[in-house]
Parts: sequence; C-alpha cells; structure tokens
Amino acid sequence: LDALTGDKKWEYRMPGLTHSSPAYSEKGNIVVCGCNDFSVYGFNARTGALLWSFKTDGEIKESFAFDEKRGQVCFGSFDSYVYILETKTGRLIHKIKTDEAIYSTPLVHGDLAYVASLDKNIYCINLDTGAVVWKFATNARIFASPEIIGDKVYIGSNDARLYELDALTGKNTAFFQA
Repeated sequence: LDALTGDKKWEYRMPGLTHSSPAYSEKGNIVVCGCNDFSVYGFNARTGALLWSFKTDGEIKESFAFDEKRGQVCFGSFDSYVYILETKTGRLIHKIKTDEAIYSTPLVHGDLAYVASLDKNIYCINLDTGAVVWKFATNARIFASPEIIGDKVYIGSNDARLYELDALTGKNTAFFQA
C-alpha cells in the first residue's frame, strides 16, 4: 500500500494460509513473506514481482530478520531448522538444526543471529559460519522474539520469566519472574 494515500500498489495471492508477517529490506528492495505451504517468497518491493521462492519442510509462522551487511535473510520453520538465505536470490547459505519448531522472529545483531525455539532454547548463531556459538535453555517453550539492549539479549519464556543474557556468551545475568 502507498503509505501516504493507502492506495494498493500491488498484491500477490499466497498459495496457502499466511500467518507470517512480511519483512522489508530497503537496501535489498525486497519483501519476504512465509506461508503455511512450507515456502518463503521474495518479492520486488516496488513492483510485487516474485523474485524467488524457497521450500522448507515445515510451515513458516513468524517473520524474518535481514542481515544487510551480508545480504542475507534469517528465519525459522516448523521443520525445526533456522535458515539463512541470500536475500537477492533465495539461495541457501546456512541451515541450522534445533530440536523443535520455531515460532519467533530472529534477531540479527552484528555478526550474530539470535533465534528462539519451541525446544525451550535460544540459539546464538554466527552469520558467517552458521555455527551455534551458544544456546541457553529456559524451563518452557519460547514463542517470544529476542530483543537486544546494549550487550544484553532479552527473551521471554512460557516459564513466566524474562531472561537477561550476555549477548556474546549466553550467560544468564538476570531474570524477572512474573
């Protein structure tokens, strides 16, 4: 939609139910959106032309995080994997296994991505190598998306806690029990 007038600029009918929120990269001029048909779609932000699609083995329920420095987009799937794709082409760069589906939006900060999983863990992933730098276990499933303030990552869990973690080590530095 045109932000000033509300006029429709373009539309695309997804092939399945769509719970995912679209994400926009101004630098890449791309909109990325996931679908319950197990696929992610990349669109030209100005024209709506479909640029690429990428198939996973699970539904895509959450949104996406762009790594503008590397030209990558990061997301999770209900197939228990974190995917890192090339933004322009949809080419797979890294595929990282978790132990359960992913229902939260990743956070990209510097050279790292933080991704929460329904396996009760938050994962810190090196964007260059795809390696898990650290993971932190909570006591319940995580639907929340991580946030970073300074050098701390914050994540809420269904154990009624808001955790404060050191962004580089994953060490639990504080929590709030609701």
